[in-house]
Amino acid sequence: MKAEKINMKQQKIWKSFHEQLEILKNRGLMIEDERKALGYLKAIGYYRLSGYLYSFRQFDPNNYKSRLDNFIPNSRFEDVKQLYIFDKKLRQLALDALERIEIALRTNITYTLGQYDPLVYQKSQYFEAHFKHENWLAKFQNLVERESENSFVKHHLQHYGDLPIWAACEVLDFGTMSMLYKGMQSKDKDRIAKIYHLKDGKHLQTHLHAFNFIRNVSAHHSRLWNKPVIFKANLKGLKGNQWKLLNVAQPFVYFCLMKRMLDVICPNSTWGERFLALLNEFPQVENQAVRLEQMGVVTDLTRWQLWNKS
Repeated sequence: MKAEKINMKQQKIWKSFHEQLEILKNRGLMIEDERKALGYLKAIGYYRLSGYLYSFRQFDPNNYKSRLDNFIPNSRFEDVKQLYIFDKKLRQLALDALERIEIALRTNITYTLGQYDPLVYQKSQYFEAHFKHENWLAKFQNLVERESENSFVKHHLQHYGDLPIWAACEVLDFGTMSMLYKGMQSKDKDRIAKIYHLKDGKHLQTHLHAFNFIRNVSAHHSRLWNKPVIFKANLKGLKGNQWKLLNVAQPFVYFCLMKRMLDVICPNSTWGERFLALLNEFPQVENQAVRLEQMGVVTDLTRWQLWNKS
């Protein structure tokens, strides 16, 4: 059966920064300071900014899921810039939280599995039958080779031939760590999940999968604030009516889940206050083209104990 031919659009041609600015102006974007706007185009790039410009474009009246090239009336370049800065700070807060969560979970996994055997991660009998252990070991070995010049890796390989679980976990990235957790026996996963006041390990497993998605978006400097989340967390069993209002396909709920874990890992952290302060920096746009609701914020956080510990 022959593949159906698709009519491809012609590639867009190169445009100078000045031409890019003219395109934005002709489509109705208000630019108060053209010199500064040119500076941002040169520093950030039209294509990267287009992800933030998109929310300011008019809806297609014939297809509400599509947008026209022209901007909503009263759309301002300054608002686009402020949205970009907000998103950059949001990614930084996500990485800050996820670094602490990753390190704490490495310790949890090491402490739980290390009781069986220093080389427990090499032995399939300590994992669920469905766990693709050999595939995970291949990924792990690639990480070891990447870190082969690291002093602690060299030391263990030269003197012991292998990395014990407490050293092995130090070479894991977030994705490989969450895969290892997913493969652990239920009783071991549950033991770790209960540290974070979760019903069982299956729930934490879904949280980690979503966190890894958020981390990858943030680490690659991609747009986060209204990004649809592909891997969705299970919120069942979480106490509080506010959880029922949140959309697991939007980013905000994952900052709430990060806050839950940070309250256990580092209860005196100011991360929560910094997150709330950042929400107050969200651009107040006259034409309502962008709103915090598009990030998933649908509840008064001052009345939610998670965010209001006073």
